Amino acid sequence: MKTLTNQQLDYLRACLYRSGATPTQASALLPLMAQEVEHYMWIGLPFASAVDKVELEADNSPVRYLREKHYDTLVMENESATQQPDLDDIVFAHRNRAYGAYDLRKTYNSALINAIVMTVGIVLLVLAVLNAVQRGEWIYVSWGGAAWVSGILLVGFAGLRFYLERVNSMQ
Repeated sequence: MKTLTNQQLDYLRACLYRSGATPTQASALLPLMAQEVEHYMWIGLPFASAVDKVELEADNSPVRYLREKHYDTLVMENESATQQPDLDDIVFAHRNRAYGAYDLRKTYNSALINAIVMTVGIVLLVLAVLNAVQRGEWIYVSWGGAAWVSGILLVGFAGLRFYLERVNSMQ
C-alpha cells in the first residue's frame, strides 16, 4: 500500500482543521483519515478523489465521522477526565489499540500469576514423582504425597483461573 507524502498529510490535516478539529483532535484523527484515504488509493483512486470519497462518506464532517468509526481506537478527552489513567492508557493514548498489544499489556499481570502458579504446581508434581520413584512405593502420608496433592490443586487452580478469564474477556 502506498503511504502518503508529507504534502498529502498536510492537506489532510488542513481538511480536519477546516471541519473544526482542534490540534489535539487533528493529531489523533490524522492517521485514521490517512488510513481511509490510503485504502481508496489502494483500490485505484487518485489522491484527490480518495479525499473526496472520504469527505463524502463523512458527510462533510470528517471529525465526527472518524470519531464514530474509530471510537474503540481513540482515547478522547471526555473519557480521560472521568478516570485516572494507568500506565497502559498513557502509553497507548492516541494509538491504535485494536491490533492486540494493548490487550496483552492489560492482561500481563494476570497471565504472569497464572504462569507462576502453574510452574510451582508442575514442579511439585515432578518432585512427588521423583520421591515415589526413589522410594519405590507411593505413600500419600509423606512430603511427596503432600507435594502431589498441592501440585494438582495449584495446576487445577491456574487452569480454572485461565479459563474463567478467557470466558469473561469474550463477554
